[in-house]
Amino acid sequence: MAAEPFTPLGQHAYIQTPASGAVPSSSTDPTVVLIFGWMSARLSHLHKYTAIYREIYPGATIILVRSHLDMFWTRRSARKARFQPVIEALKALGCLENRQRILTHTFSNGGALHLTAISEMFPSVSVDVPRSASSLIIDSAPGGDTLAKAMLAVLSPIKNVWIARLAQGAFVVLYFLWWLVGHLLRQPSPIRQMMNALRNPRVLPWIDDRTPRLYVYSKMDAMVPWVDIEEHAAQSASQGLDVRRVCFEKSPHVAHARLYPETYWAAVKDVWDDACNA
Repeated sequence: MAAEPFTPLGQHAYIQTPASGAVPSSSTDPTVVLIFGWMSARLSHLHKYTAIYREIYPGATIILVRSHLDMFWTRRSARKARFQPVIEALKALGCLENRQRILTHTFSNGGALHLTAISEMFPSVSVDVPRSASSLIIDSAPGGDTLAKAMLAVLSPIKNVWIARLAQGAFVVLYFLWWLVGHLLRQPSPIRQMMNALRNPRVLPWIDDRTPRLYVYSKMDAMVPWVDIEEHAAQSASQGLDVRRVCFEKSPHVAHARLYPETYWAAVKDVWDDACNA
């Protein structure tokens, strides 16, 4: 049964509804899968994940949010306008009233930055809202809060040498300005702010301290050190959050599903099953 095509939600996100007549594999399957892609990821690469989610959970609506570098210098008002179509789609689906079972999957610091940025746009959530099943998959994040790691993440998608050199110079200036403003105002860096926000039990309206959080990472990741991820996971667990970890030995950044597909997707399904039993 052919899936419906993805429909744009503004310029930076897409939605795909289930195929007509699609039957969920189980009555407890997620009804919404929300994906935040890694920074500057190609759609063709992200669709490899949406295709597998469509196969595993044929009855789910899939929302895909792309991550772009201009997020670093976009004003809050522009961010709100960018994310508004996504927020409206989630509202229309009843996600803010917990009428959906939601699996959220974020990739790298770029995806986590977009997740935490969009979380600021949601209205306050009532603690009296009945809770539905939810899980959070955190792939190859968070960490790497240094100039060298941040620059590697920013420049790696750029294949043109001259554009990469220009981007490198611009990013060094931008990073220095972040540091200067943060130092003067005693504010943490954008990456550190994201890392702190990601430990919020209600980082998204449908997530709470009972939501299982799966950290998937590798000791061979050159962009986000695995020790940073383990430290974040340990801090989250110390706050009483439900934390799971899968650490691979040889997969590069955001490539764990490609090198270890069976283990990767089994972990995703297992944590969802646990979410339904929470």
